[in-house]
Amino acid sequence: MSQKTAHLLSIGEYFHIYNRGVDRKLIFFEEENYEFFLRRIDKYLDPSKLTLLVFCLMPNHFHFVFRQDQPNALSEFMGNICKSYAKAINNRLDRSGHLFESKYKLKHIDEEMYLLNLSRYIHLNPVAAGLVTSPVQWQFSSYGSYCGLHGQAFVSTKEILSLMKGSEYYEEYVNGYKKEDRKVIAKYLF
Repeated sequence: MSQKTAHLLSIGEYFHIYNRGVDRKLIFFEEENYEFFLRRIDKYLDPSKLTLLVFCLMPNHFHFVFRQDQPNALSEFMGNICKSYAKAINNRLDRSGHLFESKYKLKHIDEEMYLLNLSRYIHLNPVAAGLVTSPVQWQFSSYGSYCGLHGQAFVSTKEILSLMKGSEYYEEYVNGYKKEDRKVIAKYLF
């Protein structure tokens, strides 16, 4: 059994899921695409099987952090969301072929500090890409849920905020990021 198969059968484990466009090209072409993808998350996410802790939708890729609560819930959710989104984009843009580079990439999260650092890294993606100057400005991530602003009902903030003693501390943690902090998480990235 492969390591990915073993992970997909696990219960109560955390995973970083990532996918991007073919040749690193766009997967979100206009604001409505992001909104449609968010509606797909809401439609396909079954919180009794899978808990979404963190997400960020970027122009050419996305990140998720999940806790899998039933075996194979991740593969079921990812198959549903990626297939339905790619089909909709292909129809809307009158295109054919693959939208995503691969099925998806999966990394097991085995430490609380990894989970915390990864959440900060993901929420800062739009800032690092120069899309916004503050993560709170990017409406296509779970950061708004962590700050109590424009959150999504399908995001569970409880676990990560419990590591930080609340949203104020989490906001300070994210906004206090320094370039040298990347070294801490670099070994965990794809």
